[in-house]
Amino acid sequence: MKKKTILSITLAVLLISGALLANNWVGRVSADSGTTTDAITLTKGGPGGSDEDLAAALGITIEDLTAAEQKAFTSAVDAALKAEYITTSQAETLKAGTANFRNLYRYLSETERAEFDQDVYLAQALGITEEELKAGYDAMEQARIDQLVADGVLTQEQADLQAAYQALRGSTTFAATMKQAMTDAINAEVKAGTLTQAQADLIIANLDAMPMGFGMGMHEMRGMEGAGGMGEHRGPGGR
Repeated sequence: MKKKTILSITLAVLLISGALLANNWVGRVSADSGTTTDAITLTKGGPGGSDEDLAAALGITIEDLTAAEQKAFTSAVDAALKAEYITTSQAETLKAGTANFRNLYRYLSETERAEFDQDVYLAQALGITEEELKAGYDAMEQARIDQLVADGVLTQEQADLQAAYQALRGSTTFAATMKQAMTDAINAEVKAGTLTQAQADLIIANLDAMPMGFGMGMHEMRGMEGAGGMGEHRGPGGR
């Protein structure tokens, strides 16, 4: 029984850590090969692409995308001002600067940032749905990976593995399933004498906040609420 629970925990650690680290690895390969421009960082924590790449994926001109990004940012600033999260002076400063949501987030609390999802505003400015915008992000990322394969930087097997990890990250049930599996495995270690019940309860209570080195970080699998991500693209964060 003890060997089985240890194996379950080990597999969970490898699977979740691998899914996240794979994104960073592909990003480093891209940068080393010179295939990634100064990138917009997608809102869920991985390598991104250029505005030109996103415009192409969406089937619009770079001018149209730039205008939509400016409109989205301005709308968000106006909404933050209306909600009295920022002052009139701060709003004017933001509008006079670069249209980057991170600039807005500097003035907001963590709770307030959750109300200003960049992708929501960008989709509205583009006149498309959030699902259509996500499809554009996915198409952009797939095109980049396909180019890495064509250039011989990645093998097809590596690209397919990356696609599998990305699909897993996009799951709405995987994080919860893994958390339950870890909870069960930790409780089993109590019966095996590895942990006391108090220790197990403490670990379980902190599963969401555990660093990725331990193998959990369930909030990471749900979308990395802060900046950057190549799997799931919604959520507060600048590009």
